[in-house]
Amino acid sequence: MERLGREQAGTLCRCPVGQETRTPPECSICYNTYDNVFKTPKLLECTHTFCLECLSRLMAVSGDDQEGNSHTARLSCPFCRHPTTLPEDGPPALTTSHEVLCKLPSHQQQEEPVWLEGEKLCYKTTNEMDSSDSPSALCICIDIGANKPSDTPAQTPRNSGRLERLREWKRMVLFITLMVLLIVIMLSCFWEIMKPLCTL
Repeated sequence: MERLGREQAGTLCRCPVGQETRTPPECSICYNTYDNVFKTPKLLECTHTFCLECLSRLMAVSGDDQEGNSHTARLSCPFCRHPTTLPEDGPPALTTSHEVLCKLPSHQQQEEPVWLEGEKLCYKTTNEMDSSDSPSALCICIDIGANKPSDTPAQTPRNSGRLERLREWKRMVLFITLMVLLIVIMLSCFWEIMKPLCTL
């Protein structure tokens, strides 16, 4: 998987000079600015563009729905719902939008190698003097896995009725306490007003 990412990486943007924009383009899902690593702009078959991280998270969430349905993974566009067949290596192998990449600052216009490893997107950083296989290279991974449902059992309806009655009872006690406190304060104020009149 890493090999494919490295083949795609290193493609330098060939765009007209001065194509960079003042406000860098951003992903329409997460509203983060695109970059050349985890936020690389990727094209779907419908030509909508989203960042690699969002598409990977979307794949992780929708992957559970597709298990057993077909052998090819498909991803629905969040805008138009047009299905896109994912490459074998997942979202990192989708076509990069060089049109968007060219609008980034010049130091981000070269796509970096990112690969999918289970439920993680990984990227290997290197110093300019070192090769990517050197011991000083640092591998950065981000988790794109879907949130797992909790293992706690759901409340049974029988217990929830008792809890609801208990909550109502507590609310009623709080309401009565506040009303008694309000009446005491009002009587105290009334007594202070009436006290001078009673002494006459």
